[in-house]
Amino acid sequence: MLANSKQLKEKLESEISKSSQVFIIGHNGPDFDSIGSGIGIYVMAQALGKEAHIILEDDESKFESGVKRIIDSKRQTVSFIKKDEFLERVDSDSLLVVTDVNKKPFIAVGDSLDCFGNIIVIDHHSEDETTIPTEDKYISLEASSACEMVAKVLSLAKIPYDQDVANYLLAGICLDTKRFKQNTTDKTHDIAEKLIKKGADIDFVNNLFLEEFESFCRISNLIINGTTIKKISDSALTPIQVSFTLNRNQPNQIYHREDYAKAADRMMKFHGIDAAFALGFIEPGIVHISARSGKRVNVGKIMSAMGGGGNAQSAGGRIETVDLFQVEKILMEYVLLGLSDEEDIIKEPTVIKRKQIKKI
Repeated sequence: MLANSKQLKEKLESEISKSSQVFIIGHNGPDFDSIGSGIGIYVMAQALGKEAHIILEDDESKFESGVKRIIDSKRQTVSFIKKDEFLERVDSDSLLVVTDVNKKPFIAVGDSLDCFGNIIVIDHHSEDETTIPTEDKYISLEASSACEMVAKVLSLAKIPYDQDVANYLLAGICLDTKRFKQNTTDKTHDIAEKLIKKGADIDFVNNLFLEEFESFCRISNLIINGTTIKKISDSALTPIQVSFTLNRNQPNQIYHREDYAKAADRMMKFHGIDAAFALGFIEPGIVHISARSGKRVNVGKIMSAMGGGGNAQSAGGRIETVDLFQVEKILMEYVLLGLSDEEDIIKEPTVIKRKQIKKI
């Protein structure tokens, strides 16, 4: 395990320099943090004289519009490839750099890790039994985002980059801090200041977050027609309100991964909501959960117990099942356990056992 940014910078310089080529990948369904940090590593690899490729296996038509704009704008200067092309190019001296994720099931090449000479993981989410097995990982739960971590490395290594890259790194930080409203430290603000000095334009970044009208209507309908709010009391008998959002009329409806994240984010804007969970299918048989919270509920603890991950205020996970309502029942039980005084969630739900669903 790498202990700090300096060790990460030294490891990246060493492994990139001795590799035949560098492959970079983020989590399935890329967001601003995974794509921004990936492009940052791509720039570093090129600065060190190495051929590099970013693996994007998902259907790009389902990408968030801002993420799609970033990818489209960089096609002439960044090599984006699919898994099939990666399999044709990879050799035993290739390096894989994984950003904004540390779990094998959440990356497109999780079943091909033996192809690489070495793997470096850069992430800010908690580990579990599915974490990629490598000694060269830097996982900092204190960091706001993978973009913060990569921007720090670029600064330490004195790697030059242009305004576009500064914008994309700042966008990743803005996403995972809810535009500097949570999960920030003095290091986060220091990195943001450096990115602005590099030319990052806050107006450009804000425009990346603008929502298309069709997406707004889809998410609004999901929230209005599918949200249940549960009142729970903690040990001090202070009410805690948790919302659960899913399509109750058409539970098999498929949404984009980002739709659930936006629905959970939007629920947290309502007065009195302490935690929000949005869940539903992202493809047949695969349920995605996005979880958000304020300071009173640790959704990272809850989602880690269900096989997902994240931090205290932003987390998520996926479950292989055809029964969305079963997942909601299990989730509600884990929420109750997560609000208990136990440091870790050890017990299984009493109504529906976890073994009845298959994690991915």
